[in-house]
Order: sequence, then C-alpha cells, then structure tokens
Amino acid sequence: MILRKIVELLSGAFCLLVLASCEVSTSVIVSGGPSFSFDGSGRLVSFIVYGPRPGHRIATPLDAKSVMWSIQPASGSPHGIPVVGLDLVYGKVPEGYVQAFPSSAPALPLADGHVYAFAAETTGASGIDGFFYMDRGTPVRIDVPGLCESESGGDVKPVRCHSGEPCVEPNDIEEFVRERRVQQ
Repeated sequence: MILRKIVELLSGAFCLLVLASCEVSTSVIVSGGPSFSFDGSGRLVSFIVYGPRPGHRIATPLDAKSVMWSIQPASGSPHGIPVVGLDLVYGKVPEGYVQAFPSSAPALPLADGHVYAFAAETTGASGIDGFFYMDRGTPVRIDVPGLCESESGGDVKPVRCHSGEPCVEPNDIEEFVRERRVQQ
C-alpha cells in the first residue's frame, strides 16, 4: 500500500515536471494603443515595429530602414522577461528594457491607413510576428500571406516568399484589410 502511494506520487511528480518543461509558442493579441498582449513560455529578447517605406502603405518585415520602434532587454537582464501576461504598449518601454530605436526620441507616430509589421523575438519558445492596420487610431490585426523581404544591393524590397517576384500593393487597402482580418 505504501509502495503504491510512493509510485503514484513519483509518477505524478514526473508528469508535472514533463508538463512544466513543455514549450508554449508565443501568441499575441493586438488591441488599442496599439498594445500587444502576449502569452507563451518564452522570454522577450526584442520587439520591433516596422513601417511602410515612403510611397508605400504596407511595411516590409525585417527592413532595418523601416524600423519605427524597437526595444531590447537592458544589460542587467539580457534574457528578457517572460512573455506570459506581458502587455506591451507601443512607445512605452517596459521595466527591464531599453529603447533601441529611436535611440533618443519618442517612438515614431503611426499613421492611419497604413499596414505595420511587428516581430517579437523570444528565447525558450518560438517568437511571433505579424501585421496590423491602423484604422482611425485603432489597430486591426491582419494576415499578409506570402510577403517576404529580399535584399538587393543593401536595399530591402517586398517580394513573394516562394517565387521571389515583386510584391505589388493592392489598390484598395481597406478591402485588402477586410479580407485579411485576423480573429483574435
């Protein structure tokens, strides 16, 4: 009887240990502000928002020349803080982080009618990236399938991920957004 209880307790402890060590991918809900409410088992190592280049309405992800705002952990906490329950507001630097861009000014303003890209890099779990459209001061999370970046001569261009062909922006951005709205 005692041996059986010990085996049950050890089995239960083992199961808890296995479950506790499971990686939970990072997820995010984008809402007013914009603000980004995270969940997952990772730790935030960087967060970047990219804006469209002049003459464009859709941001190209990973375009270093299009960074609107970025943060990274302060030197005292190089691994970042856990993403679970983290609410990040655009332009407000959370405790334990420093603003990497702009280095000595407030975050650049977001314009209505434009699509912005964001990327959250994490350790301990997969990060997350995505897009949001600013509609009268309110962010709308959207999916922009197949949009990648291609570097040519030091300049990043938007291209289709699998073909490498140039990515052409839609004529009607509002219709584009309506068709690609992400349910959160």
